[in-house]
Amino acid sequence: MNAYIIILLVILFLVGSVNLVIPTKKTRMLSNLRLLARKKGFQISSLTSEQKFVSKNLKLVCYSIKNMSNLKNAHYVLEESSLSLYDPIKLKFEDNFEDIEKKISNLPDSILEIIFNDSYISFLWNESFGIDELEKIEKQLKNFSI
Repeated sequence: MNAYIIILLVILFLVGSVNLVIPTKKTRMLSNLRLLARKKGFQISSLTSEQKFVSKNLKLVCYSIKNMSNLKNAHYVLEESSLSLYDPIKLKFEDNFEDIEKKISNLPDSILEIIFNDSYISFLWNESFGIDELEKIEKQLKNFSI
């Protein structure tokens, strides 16, 4: 009788171990999303202390795409329900600030934080929206000229 209990426990242990190795539906979706994003030219990285994002949530992933716009130094953070200028404050005194704000307000709501620098536009977004949302973001960022 004890032998049957031991065999049953070993089988349950093996089945449990195998289930840990099999990817979940969510992990497969994220894997496919990130693969398609890389094919579209996005660079994907984990958040590190070197990056200048305000959010320190390590579950978020940074997506970057080449900056084709003429906005080369701006950092916007989601506050309440819209993206607000975080840095540099001097941008508020530029002649085209209202145009920049209008373009930023048209970005999809899934963007949590966005940084424009000389070579890249880096952003944090809610990946659960999927590839359709990423394509909207890509289209808007590629056409982001002031």
